[in-house]
Amino acid sequence: MTRKAGMRKAGIATMGIMVGAAALLAGCGSDKSPAAGGTGNSSAPETKQPLKLSIMTLMYAEPPKADSDVQKKIEEYTNSKIDISWVPNSSYKEKVNVTIASGELPKALLVQNNKDSNILSAVRAGVFWEVGPYLSDYPNLSKMNKSVFDNIKVDGKIYGLYRARDLTTYGIIFRSDWLKNVGLSQPKTIDDLYNVFKAFTLNDPDKNGKQDTVGLTEEKAMDGFGVIAAYMGAPNGWEVKDGKMSPDFLSPEYYEAMKFYKRLYDEKLIKQDFPVLNTQQKKDDINQGKAGAVISNLIDGASYQASLTKTFPGADVDVVSRITGPKGERTPGGLGYNSVFMFPKSSVKTEAELKQILGFYDKLSDQKMLDLLGWGIEGRHYKLEESKPVFIDQKLQDTEVGSSYLQLQVAKYTAKTTGKETPLMEKYGKMIKENESIAVGNPTNPLVSETQTTKGSELKPIIDDARTKFILGKLDEAGWKQAIDQWRKAGGDKVIEEFSSQYGKTGK
Repeated sequence: MTRKAGMRKAGIATMGIMVGAAALLAGCGSDKSPAAGGTGNSSAPETKQPLKLSIMTLMYAEPPKADSDVQKKIEEYTNSKIDISWVPNSSYKEKVNVTIASGELPKALLVQNNKDSNILSAVRAGVFWEVGPYLSDYPNLSKMNKSVFDNIKVDGKIYGLYRARDLTTYGIIFRSDWLKNVGLSQPKTIDDLYNVFKAFTLNDPDKNGKQDTVGLTEEKAMDGFGVIAAYMGAPNGWEVKDGKMSPDFLSPEYYEAMKFYKRLYDEKLIKQDFPVLNTQQKKDDINQGKAGAVISNLIDGASYQASLTKTFPGADVDVVSRITGPKGERTPGGLGYNSVFMFPKSSVKTEAELKQILGFYDKLSDQKMLDLLGWGIEGRHYKLEESKPVFIDQKLQDTEVGSSYLQLQVAKYTAKTTGKETPLMEKYGKMIKENESIAVGNPTNPLVSETQTTKGSELKPIIDDARTKFILGKLDEAGWKQAIDQWRKAGGDKVIEEFSSQYGKTGK
């Protein structure tokens, strides 16, 4: 597709969404559980008739059956009858756009990015309910993080319920048995990291007599780069500099992180084909014993340990997240959420019904539901050992609950009752909590730049592609600066101006 054709297609899609928005406005108990008590009480209006609730959300596996035992337990506990449209994660954004344009909306719509241009347009056209004024009436919803609600605000108002996530989950997962084999200690500095990656590549860490391993695996999205950049002292996305917003890639620390990655590439200490790898291929590198380290969500450590042990008896996994750089210990902070449930006025026609729906989500945050969605059903998905839940078959739980029904949850999935954990799980669980104190935030999270919203998908590849080319040695420093100039002229300067203006108005 040519660029003009792509822009024309995008314009038609946006027009369809706005037509859809205009049309909408015109029509305008005995169950066992890991936790014995603490189910909480919702202050939502009580009704004898079950709430009929249509929901559109994403899934990561096969859709569950509507009469599944898990759904029955949800419906019984929340006094509801739910009709869920499950959409594969890979096509979810497109499906949301089509659904909004059609005017046929569910009562609860999961939106992955509520700052996308079509969602902003719909919000400003009055398509969705503002929910901020009602949150204090619900025991669980009222306790949700106000700073995260700030991050999802549009024009100062809250138009949905965010799905809570931990702020700092990233770090380095590595083969600790390999580390022992090459005679090194757990890395504490950036230089230590380099030495570990080098030894994992050159010093036969798997003791098979061949030089067939690599220190670090990565993928084309380069998720790990932002972590390394934070260690180097770079901003998390944006920073306030001289009273104005400035993107991370203008900082010298970001450039140092690129040079670090380039050094790894030049010395073949990082997977050489990383620019064409996807997430699964990156995971395969670890699980198949090809790579010794990956920069990832620390929670992945448990699954790596489980997979490796099956194939390589004696394989051991460990995690590290506090690497000292020029500015001390730092880690990039996340948004604190993943997607937002929004409630269209065309399908949720009264305030009373909205309150019922908010009550449903409030009840889903009761401990009993946290445990149902986090652990599944006792005897099928988990069992109790020493009074603590432990998975019988985690893959089955993930297939029947975690990859589907857990996506309905607005509370943190880590809020389930603590189970019987391995030392590794206890370690990274503690890390995730403690690292909030060294998290570097992105000051633009609560802000909206119209240019970023409409042109972000065009602007981002300019920098991302130049960064990859620099690492591969296909672009020098002068070429990098030219890419930055291209970004500025293509709309980047306007983004800086709009973010800076909004930031100034917030008084921060």
